Amino acid sequence: MANYTDDDDYDVLIYDPLPDNETLGKDGTEQCLAYDPAVLSGQLLPQLYTAVSLLGLLDNILMVFILVKCHRLRHVEHIYFLNLAVSNLCFLLTLPIQAHAASHGGTLGHAMCTVLVTLSSVGLHSEALFNALLTLHSYLVCFHVRRLSPVARRGACGVLASGLAWLAATLLALPEVLLCTAQGDSRGSRCPCSRSHFLPGQGTAWEPFLTLKVNMAGLLVPLLVFIVCLVRLGKTLRKSDLFQLVFAVMVVFLLMWGPYNVALFLSTFKDSFSLRDCKSRYQLDRSIQVTGIIASTHCCVNPLLYVLLDKAFQRRLCPCCCPLPPTEDPAQDTPWEECDYSTQL
Repeated sequence: MANYTDDDDYDVLIYDPLPDNETLGKDGTEQCLAYDPAVLSGQLLPQLYTAVSLLGLLDNILMVFILVKCHRLRHVEHIYFLNLAVSNLCFLLTLPIQAHAASHGGTLGHAMCTVLVTLSSVGLHSEALFNALLTLHSYLVCFHVRRLSPVARRGACGVLASGLAWLAATLLALPEVLLCTAQGDSRGSRCPCSRSHFLPGQGTAWEPFLTLKVNMAGLLVPLLVFIVCLVRLGKTLRKSDLFQLVFAVMVVFLLMWGPYNVALFLSTFKDSFSLRDCKSRYQLDRSIQVTGIIASTHCCVNPLLYVLLDKAFQRRLCPCCCPLPPTEDPAQDTPWEECDYSTQL
């Protein structure tokens, strides 16, 4: 109903009640515009996630084929890159689900919601762990190669480390899956996890724990490993092919997932940073969705970096099913484990 007030020659029209997406501030006068993620999701996600899904499936499957068929997983780093591609495929499978939900504007069923949370959480944590393993392996190979035992260079070592990484990623994803299941049981068919990010504990006592877990396992651990190894590797082997490839993969991962983790952290602990005003809440909610969309597209980037920076991959990309002719330069066939120490200070 409209209330009319006569003040001099002006008529002021005040509509009551307020729209659904507006609330009064603490002083009772300020109007807070709540951010609606469905607007951007309906306009952008169906087309973007469909394109990313097609490109990601193509280049990640091609990467798996090249590593298995052509490289035959001869080196430990090949095993890590293979598992990294599988991690990308896990996260990639969630994009069509999100695109379908965004285009149809409905909520996901509980079973599909649990699959979405499981794949996204396992894919994110495993990708972070394998990036850290690749960085650590390149450091051990290129800096302490003379002290490495023969066992550390064998494929069995890579298989064992990969198995432990998948186990750790599954355990790290378990809280989200269990909490999503518990909330689904209490809310019937309503999906508690169909938000702009995959934290089913939003608004509960679990939210700070889940946010800290995602930030530590998905950002701080690989960032710490990267910084420590970079300080040592950067002084000794600036021209190593393995170092350049791992450096590019890790930097792209941190640049694409870092802003999302920071926005998620600030949103969860906004009280501690005095970010409870209307403008801050709106900006944080929008930042989480925008950075989350950017981070989700990362699952199709690693194979492109592998193609651009791995010379052996480039040589085998076209004639991978045929044996390569012998090269005149023996250095081109030198495995990554045999690093050049001519640049060591």
